[in-house]
Amino acid sequence: MLEGKKAIISGGNAGIGRAITLAYAKAGADVVIYGRNGERNTAVAAEAEALGVRAFPIRCDVSKPGEVEAAVKRSAELLGRIDILANVAGVSPKKPGGFKIPFYELEIDTWREVMEVNLNSVFYVSRLVSRYMIEQRYGKIINMSSIVGLTGSEHGPAAACYSASKAGIISLTRSMAYELAEYNITVNAAAPGRITTAMSGANNEYYNKRNLNDIPAKRFGTPEEVADFFVFYASDKSSYITGETTLITGGWLIR
Repeated sequence: MLEGKKAIISGGNAGIGRAITLAYAKAGADVVIYGRNGERNTAVAAEAEALGVRAFPIRCDVSKPGEVEAAVKRSAELLGRIDILANVAGVSPKKPGGFKIPFYELEIDTWREVMEVNLNSVFYVSRLVSRYMIEQRYGKIINMSSIVGLTGSEHGPAAACYSASKAGIISLTRSMAYELAEYNITVNAAAPGRITTAMSGANNEYYNKRNLNDIPAKRFGTPEEVADFFVFYASDKSSYITGETTLITGGWLIR
């Protein structure tokens, strides 16, 4: 489905990001993995290479524009072109036990960190990668939002800063899609609900019970189910879809 394509995955070394990296590799794409943890980058790159593609780990803090600039330049050198960008990197501050932090208890530095990693990094990486895509008149950009970008942080343990950052991604996705459409570049976003990962607080008994009662499917999603969405929107089967944010929630907002 992605044979011969070249992809960058920010935050591609753990959780949903790792699942996306491996799904792209299984579909035939060469991959570059951005992440702050060099050892995890290397480990996931080895998993991807075992699937028969080229994989390159690049240690990069995507909240730092200087590191992003160097990483994107190196990615273009390694891959030869950039067809796909998956902006997945994210952080979510919580209290011990996985409980969310009320907005009035948030430290300013925490707010800034979440915005830098979750929202600003999408701008930092996309503004540079899109220049390559514009030149080749082809590209697929997929951003990671969240259900709380639509509902606020009442649904689960995400803090207000996390919800605000994910709402910003939805709006940025639409703006990017509008500006890049004439260059044959599509931009879409995923808005997952509760997915079983370490960051989601899936081991928090209080939120597990509360959230399951709200989900018609009566289960949490898997990283692989989100990765399937990222594969579809990275493929040419989605060529007439842009500016959309797709809920992956087990029907959470039906009622």
